[in-house]
Amino acid sequence: MRFFPSRLLFSAVVVAGQAMAHHSAVVFDVGETLERTGKVTLFTLRNPHLILNMEVTNAQGETELWRMEGQGISEMQAMGFDRGSVKEGDEITVRLNPLKSGQPGGLVLGLIGADGRAYNMEPAETEVALVYPALMEYVPPPAGETWQQREQKTRPSQLPIVSRGLGPGETPGADVPGALDPDNLAKPRPPAPFDLTGLWQFRGEDEYRANYGSFEFKPMPELTAKGRAYHQAYLDASARGERFGDPTALCYPPGMPRYMTRYGSLMMLQYPTAIFMVSRLNNDYRVIFLDGRAPLSGAAVDRNWQGESLGHWEGETLVIETSGFIGENHLIQAGVPSGEQLKIVERISLINDGNTMVSEYTFTDPEYWVGEWKHVKFRDRVLHTDVREANCIYEDNFALPGMERPAAP
Repeated sequence: MRFFPSRLLFSAVVVAGQAMAHHSAVVFDVGETLERTGKVTLFTLRNPHLILNMEVTNAQGETELWRMEGQGISEMQAMGFDRGSVKEGDEITVRLNPLKSGQPGGLVLGLIGADGRAYNMEPAETEVALVYPALMEYVPPPAGETWQQREQKTRPSQLPIVSRGLGPGETPGADVPGALDPDNLAKPRPPAPFDLTGLWQFRGEDEYRANYGSFEFKPMPELTAKGRAYHQAYLDASARGERFGDPTALCYPPGMPRYMTRYGSLMMLQYPTAIFMVSRLNNDYRVIFLDGRAPLSGAAVDRNWQGESLGHWEGETLVIETSGFIGENHLIQAGVPSGEQLKIVERISLINDGNTMVSEYTFTDPEYWVGEWKHVKFRDRVLHTDVREANCIYEDNFALPGMERPAAP
């Protein structure tokens, strides 16, 4: 690992603007640019942050842990950067704005991967440093300026704005219409057999939880050795009266399929191209695309807790295939984790005059269990209620009994 002196300037206006748009940008010295080379110990490319940690040998021969965040992800994606460009253990070179505090860390501007490919590493002819808006002294706009004049001078050159396919989970350069694009919504399609728009309450079947598992999934399949080890650790901790390994207690999303078995209302908005869902539990979001788009593949997959859900109609049944899950802090139920190999098939139908939603599930994840894990859950339509704002506050949870703070790294 090598130590580099400061030499490169802040590169593009676009990158600078995105960098300074972030709320923590005030901690970075945008007037200085460094390069550091080291070994990657953590790499996360997920909306809204690129998070990068690496071990760097400094001028005194000591190993320092540099903690960095990234901005301008879309611009790097436009140059071919994706989540497969960096892996833990890689030796890479990073160009960054350092922390004002002098501590090892900063804002990633560009990097050179272990394969030698460079992303946004060219020096700029001029330096651009935008001041964070809250720190700028107010300058009055032109006297007598109307909002119409203000709108005209700030108007984008093209309306409607056309995405370049650089958002999280999108394929760079792809020309895939959004689910709510007017043209996409207007395409002729057969009418849907039913409409899920409304609020749906999970049927816990609590008096029969030993039979059906309530918000969990009984019976469990045969677990793999890895799955058994985790599950046994959960059982042992529970027998001691300890909380064990539930990421939702630290405000991680419940993820699929637990998202669909949370108590309280689940709001659904159905369009010809997609079904949008918001959960009452913590305003967690899910979308099921119905517009026939192809699944993301390779490094373009935006791995997350809900996965990518693509639906189609088979007669009176909505069939949804979901994959692309994250492999960390994601449980299928208490004591049973799931990983990147998880695949879920849902078959949704309506009974009881359209007032009960039947969800038939098939789960597969060869990393943690053997074969298919099948189950059926119910949600009932609920009226005279709404989904309102809910929040999981990390600090609040440590006031709960039996909750302990994670050990410092």
